[in-house]
Amino acid sequence: MNGCIYGIGVGVGDPEDMTLKAIKRIKESDLLICPKEDLNECRAYQIVKQVIPEVEDIDTLPIEFEMTKDENKRAQNHLRIYEIIKAHVLDGKKVSFITIGDPALYSTFSYISDLAHKDGIEVCTISGITSITACANRLGIPLCEGSEQLHVIPRIEDIEAALELPGTKVIMKCGKKISWVKEKLRKKDGIDIYAISGCGTEEERCFMPQEEIPEDGYYMMTIIIKER
Repeated sequence: MNGCIYGIGVGVGDPEDMTLKAIKRIKESDLLICPKEDLNECRAYQIVKQVIPEVEDIDTLPIEFEMTKDENKRAQNHLRIYEIIKAHVLDGKKVSFITIGDPALYSTFSYISDLAHKDGIEVCTISGITSITACANRLGIPLCEGSEQLHVIPRIEDIEAALELPGTKVIMKCGKKISWVKEKLRKKDGIDIYAISGCGTEEERCFMPQEEIPEDGYYMMTIIIKER
């Protein structure tokens, strides 16, 4: 692990979903980067803690990623965080950045890996179960079959255009605007709507097509739209 930044996916909530490789790398780490200042609120850290109680003995650096639409401020924040991580790597430490889901799918780690690549620092990623596959499995449905297409929609503002795409649509993190999303979905015929919130956690709630999705949507709610 020397001279390398590890991006480690820990799954979406169920600690039993963590891979053996993820567990091994975390245990070997000198420094663990957590994408949240408050470890009690860091979902990734809490997942790891259930599997590796001794993680509390590993030096941990909680870092808050600024959530802003201002691209310049966001870039400055990412650079500041990267420089902190880089200093530890160049100091010879085995550094691991933990993230929920998979580091290759809409992960905060991608901002760090991009900057590291530009600096010539090696980046290694360890797969975790993604939110979209975890949600589909918990709902008991296939995401796609045969030649059916799959579309992942990270911004609910794009939902109207997305509904015109063929195949299965997965709408991520739509809980805060679930009323607006439901209004758009009602206008579309020939679809079955599945939803899940808090996937893999004790608060998990699943909703099948015949069930009404509640208005008090959890932020991490995911909707899967299947064509009939």
